[in-house]
Amino acid sequence: MRVWFSGPRLFRSLVRPGISLGREDLQPRLPSYRCYELRHGLREAAKARGEAMTKEDADYYIDKALATGQLDSNGNLNFRMRGTREEIITSILTTAKAWGQLMSCDQAERIADRAIRKARWPIENIVSIAIIAAFIAVTVLAFVLGRR
Repeated sequence: MRVWFSGPRLFRSLVRPGISLGREDLQPRLPSYRCYELRHGLREAAKARGEAMTKEDADYYIDKALATGQLDSNGNLNFRMRGTREEIITSILTTAKAWGQLMSCDQAERIADRAIRKARWPIENIVSIAIIAAFIAVTVLAFVLGRR
């Protein structure tokens, strides 16, 4: 269902500018080819596990993954995991297998190593946080001493 928000009527009510908003505008939507690939991968992974999955079930899991952020707007998997390097690699492989995407251990290790490198704070961030904390401490101290 789409909702129409109209503006004022122009030219003696001949033109009525406005905007139409619907579900596609408010929630992310995958390209049809990517949705087909994900649906096919989910169904094949379920078949490999010995489970039956309908097209509607696969669409439900894709929509749920989009809403929760497990898939980005291009249909790529987002990995949000914590633990040791080995636990992260195992989780990446398990998630990729559940979605029916083939991934080697080398690819999973590269993804995990890249994520671990990006997760570490650079020294510039630590220094700027320390400067801000010192400024706040001096401001609070001056306020407390000024009230006496």
